[in-house]
Amino acid sequence: MYRAAWPWFLLALSGAQAALRPVAERLDGACGDGPPGPDDLASYWLVSTWHGHADRTDLNELREFNVRPLLLHHCVVQSNVGEFLDKAWMNGLSVVVELQPQLFLEPTTGCFVTGFDCYERIKVAYRQMLNASGIWSDDKYHPAVQALLLARDPVALAATLGGSGPHAALLGIVSAWDGVLGAEMDMGVARPVPLDITVLLPMALPSRTTAADACFRKKASQGGCAGSHSLRAMYVAAWQETARVEEAVYVPHNDVFSSFLSRWVQMFPGSPSLDEIVTYLRQFQEFLPSEYAESGGKHSSLVELNNTWS
Repeated sequence: MYRAAWPWFLLALSGAQAALRPVAERLDGACGDGPPGPDDLASYWLVSTWHGHADRTDLNELREFNVRPLLLHHCVVQSNVGEFLDKAWMNGLSVVVELQPQLFLEPTTGCFVTGFDCYERIKVAYRQMLNASGIWSDDKYHPAVQALLLARDPVALAATLGGSGPHAALLGIVSAWDGVLGAEMDMGVARPVPLDITVLLPMALPSRTTAADACFRKKASQGGCAGSHSLRAMYVAAWQETARVEEAVYVPHNDVFSSFLSRWVQMFPGSPSLDEIVTYLRQFQEFLPSEYAESGGKHSSLVELNNTWS
């Protein structure tokens, strides 16, 4: 098999319900479980490197591809977020921050509801998070914060709004990314930014699609902007500034393209096989600029999501 040093990929699975309870308990009551509250802008996932994936027999092979297993344990913060992050850091745990779906789907203000341009909505919300949550201080992110999860399956979220497809979902996600960058600029977050950004995208788009979404169903070598997944569409959206609407998803306010190359990590839904992972990685390499594709990049991760309320 072809092996290379790929950027960090998060492979998100669903399964274990209790494996990380002792880890949460180590935080002295700072971490609970359950759905986020109506006023919460974010929820939090504790990252463990020593639990999960008990049913997989290919972990050694995955490690040969520089993929490590992780378990993400959902946490509803019971105290001050800054105190929670301090406790996580002192216990050797890192944290993934997830934006809440209400930012996209709230009936009157959700940016998917109001046209899929999420720049202002997410910029304001993320700036509020940075101001108040303890995620950011002294011009930098808290050292426990590892990644920002913009959304879980935005394609499915978009489909709840009158059948909007992948094209609209990716417009929303790229503009949301742009909003995060705008908030960071306003807050003076130090560069280079260590926080990675990810989205839980479907590995394949729906079998029925409109002409405007057709390019997302083809490999770059076939003149399209997607392989078996829709990540390539995000790359095209971040790169192109002038093109037909079905090709240029969004014209960013900030340098989303450079941010994508330096901060993007991939999160997979389901339980992909080793062959599917290898195929994905090869396709990812195919569309990257040569100077980036040849770089070492970051390690990859196989991630299992653990929560008791969804």
